Amino acid sequence: MWKSISQVLADQFGAYYFIKTKQKIHTGETNETWLINDGIQPVFVKINDRSYRSMFRAEAEQLERLYQTKTVNVPKVYGVGISQSHSFLLLEALPIQKTSNQNMGIFGQQLAKLHLLDGSEKYGLDFDTWLGSIYQPNDWKNNWSTFFSEYRIGWQLQLCYEKGIDFGNIELIIQTVTKKLNKHQPKPSLVHGNLWTENCALVNNQIFTYDPAIYWGDRECDLAFTELFEPFSKEFYENYNSIYPVDKNFNERKKIYQLYYLLNFSHRFPNHYINLTKTFIDDLLK
Repeated sequence: MWKSISQVLADQFGAYYFIKTKQKIHTGETNETWLINDGIQPVFVKINDRSYRSMFRAEAEQLERLYQTKTVNVPKVYGVGISQSHSFLLLEALPIQKTSNQNMGIFGQQLAKLHLLDGSEKYGLDFDTWLGSIYQPNDWKNNWSTFFSEYRIGWQLQLCYEKGIDFGNIELIIQTVTKKLNKHQPKPSLVHGNLWTENCALVNNQIFTYDPAIYWGDRECDLAFTELFEPFSKEFYENYNSIYPVDKNFNERKKIYQLYYLLNFSHRFPNHYINLTKTFIDDLLK
């Protein structure tokens, strides 16, 4: 496997990449992660079984698309590859620092500029992605309420049910979400899709973000997730609003968008989020 990684990096850098050091960072929910170094260029490596190559390709494509927008900072992609028994994703190694309110304020402006970009008249994406370790379908839809209720809330409810977590009448919940969003037809924005503190870091005095789950959707989905657990700094929201003011009715939709992430967490980490998710669903159905 390491020979295959060296070869991909040699193609990327134009010279053979001799791995001098390998440091296992941790084994996360899905992938093993490593930091390797040839003495010149450190590289962050994600490793999994061969069957995960499509997931790594999707992640690489998402990071490339975000990079091409010239708005938010993301790690460079060095390549995706496969060996006899593994697949891997090679990324820029980020020297992470401690974040500050000033840095988050600049990030707020960058995110607003991302959300302002034009690029689609429909909601979805031309390929499917993953939210964490969970497959995320992105079929194109003209109607936002249909897209979000079916491909976000309905999809996660079904996954929960298949794993033995029953939040009630799935069709009723989908219909309720559709009804509450029915009059809301926002401009399709390219959203990060997985934007919370765990997926942001300060690098060389700039905020970088990673592990995206992009699609063209309502920008409020990104903002809602930033507020769910540990809200970003007030400077982030103030600077975001200075570029792209939030709709006055955002708070009416915020918990609906947050429910998507709670459903996802409920079947990924069932011991921690089920009760909170039930509370959100009870409030939705009132």
